[in-house]
Amino acid sequence: MSTAAVSGPRFPRGGNHCLPSPGAGTLTDGPSAGRSDRGGTVTGRGQDTRGPVAESVEIDVRAGRLRGRRTGAVDEFLGVPYAAAPVGPRRLRPPEPAPAWVGVRDATRFGAASPQPGSARARVLQGDPGVTGEDCLSLNVWTPADAPPDLPVLVWVHGGAFTNGAGSVPALHGRLLSEAATAVVVTVNYRLGALGFACHDSLGAGTANLGLRDLVAALEWVHENVAVFGGDPGRVTLAGESAGSMCVALLSLSPAYRHLFAQVALHSGVPSLQSPAASERAVEALATRLGVRVSALRSVPGAHILTATRDIAPDHRFWPTATGWLASPLAGLQSAAPARPTLISTTADEGTFFFIDDEWPEDVSRDKALSVVTAMLGPDAAKRYAEAAQPARPLSTAAAAITERLYTEPADRWADRAATAGSTVFRAEYAHPSPAWEGRLGATHTVDVPLLFGTFAAPEFAVLYESDVRAPELSSTVRRAWSRFLHTGSPATAGYPWRPWSPDDSCLRRFL
Repeated sequence: MSTAAVSGPRFPRGGNHCLPSPGAGTLTDGPSAGRSDRGGTVTGRGQDTRGPVAESVEIDVRAGRLRGRRTGAVDEFLGVPYAAAPVGPRRLRPPEPAPAWVGVRDATRFGAASPQPGSARARVLQGDPGVTGEDCLSLNVWTPADAPPDLPVLVWVHGGAFTNGAGSVPALHGRLLSEAATAVVVTVNYRLGALGFACHDSLGAGTANLGLRDLVAALEWVHENVAVFGGDPGRVTLAGESAGSMCVALLSLSPAYRHLFAQVALHSGVPSLQSPAASERAVEALATRLGVRVSALRSVPGAHILTATRDIAPDHRFWPTATGWLASPLAGLQSAAPARPTLISTTADEGTFFFIDDEWPEDVSRDKALSVVTAMLGPDAAKRYAEAAQPARPLSTAAAAITERLYTEPADRWADRAATAGSTVFRAEYAHPSPAWEGRLGATHTVDVPLLFGTFAAPEFAVLYESDVRAPELSSTVRRAWSRFLHTGSPATAGYPWRPWSPDDSCLRRFL
């Protein structure tokens, strides 16, 4: 495994000048662990397939007492409700506080993920989300069992194109990252699809972008409760990947949430918003497909909504809408947003992700590549692709176009504006190719997440990493860098320089 620093003025993508890294072995994982007392009580033992022998441990949060599990050096509390179940009269309405409970609540199993259609390519790279259901507003906490108080906190928002995913997917199991970074790790479920991003006047005021409002409710829960897990509510890093990264970036624009997180990390996603008119058309198409008025969507069986959502795609999508505090242009909002330490990363081959089905196709024809480019970038880009594509390399040309247009260029623009507005910005790229499918996958979209969380060795990801002898070292290096960012606001150390990004000095750290 190696890293390289890339810096200087803007350059064509193939012409980067790389400086050898002084080495990755000098990074530290955070402070040495000390003893803390969070009231853990051993009540039994059992074998946890995700780690060493597990013990029960209990803790008090504001709503009541939780029974979690101590696995090795990390305590985990799973499926913890941060808001009331958004079902019945609460469907398609803003989140409400979770009710208190009597007695001890079991927190050893993940909560339900939001209803979703499922995605073969997401399962390949992230794993299965497990049980789904509308009662989905829960989060998961991993924290070092014997660490000092006031630890940094990482709150992670999953991706999935606002239609799939969960904080429970195997890629996001936080035990190894919590231990390596000496930090509290939180993953969050939020409402997806029509249940989370339907926007229409007939649904009532304050019902747009409910998925984002769910995340605010989760952050408020963390702010109020994370201290009992050993975390510092003033040292929260809000991070996410793909659609989750887009959510993080949108929330970072509002001064109203300044107190809920101190810094951000964006993996492979900066925002795009849907117009209110397009969002209303999507809701009306959904209601028409179901044979009901828009106002009746709260009473339609959830399974019917999910089926109808699939039926109207891809002509209509449920996506964050440019309304309310997001009605202003994003560039203007970003210029006025609170300055924060910001880490922005992409992968070198994001675009190959969109050619995966249940497995990598044996061959990608020019027509197939053209259809994917048309779907992702529109007919004008497809025309340019058709003119530029090399007959012998239709996939690589198409994937490079998607990577550049949807990920690299937007990330660089976001970095420029954030730096100009006063944020300290660090830019990274994952360029280590997966050996899967004879290396044709490259460093694809989402491939960095199991490396960051240390979950790459899970059975679900054998096809991606089993033959990759360099993955363990790369994962360790990535976790050390991100640990430094969580603890200090910078991923750099004396032995591992990493200059901040600026519009005049686009310094990028490449993980090879």
